[in-house]
Formats: sequence, C-alpha cells, structure tokens
Amino acid sequence: MRRLIISSLLVACLSSCTSAPPSTPGDGHVEGPAPVAASCPTQKIAFTRDTGCVNDGSVEFCLPTGDEALVARVRDIAPAIQAGSSRGRASCDVPAETLYLFPTGDAECVARHGALEDAAWDQVCRIAALPEVREIVPTWYE
Repeated sequence: MRRLIISSLLVACLSSCTSAPPSTPGDGHVEGPAPVAASCPTQKIAFTRDTGCVNDGSVEFCLPTGDEALVARVRDIAPAIQAGSSRGRASCDVPAETLYLFPTGDAECVARHGALEDAAWDQVCRIAALPEVREIVPTWYE
C-alpha cells in the first residue's frame, strides 16, 4: 500500500513538471524574444562573424517598401535598425525597396573593426534568414 501511495505521488509530481502546450497566434500569449537562429544562412551575408565590424559603422540590407509588418518583424529581431534614403551598398531597387542599416558600434562589436558579439551575429543571421532579404553587406561611405 505504501508503495502505491509513493508511486501515485511521484506520478503526480512528475506530471506537474511537463511543459505547457505551445501557444498559437491570437491566444493571448505574449511572445518572448525570438528564438536563436538554428543555422545561419551565411551565403546571404557578405562577411563573417569575425569581420562583421570591418565597415563604416553598420551593415545593410533591403526590404520591400511599405511592408510595415515585415519591418516590425525585423525590428523585433534588431530594434536598432535604421532606414536609409539611398540604394546603399546593398543596391536596393528604390522606390520598390528601402535600405536598412544594422549598427555595428560598441554594443555589437568585440572591438572597433573586429568581430560581432554573439548576440549581434545572431540578429544578423535571423535577418538573413528572412526570405525577403537577398543579401547583407558592409556599409562603406565614399
């Protein structure tokens, strides 16, 4: 009898440790930070993590103009992105595309003209993983 009670308690305790079912859109669940990129689409990135800060203060990419939902998704990944007003080194097709700059300052870089911090590299990878992003390139001003 004692073993049955202990077994029942053990089952009850273990079943309370199971994770909650995944949330579905619109169920009122507030999303946390976006997950880490599972794999980085480096074929879309014109630099490596080690050379990610070898630029004039940012890396850049194009997004379709007017797609505010997409811009919001990218801002969820990298809140510090800024819109530009030219084609940039990313060769955006203005006016159909808008240039966006991802900063590579002290918060994103291990050292000036050095490697990207792990968190910044993850953000770049997650942006590159979006199908709307063709390429991410270093910014060079002339």
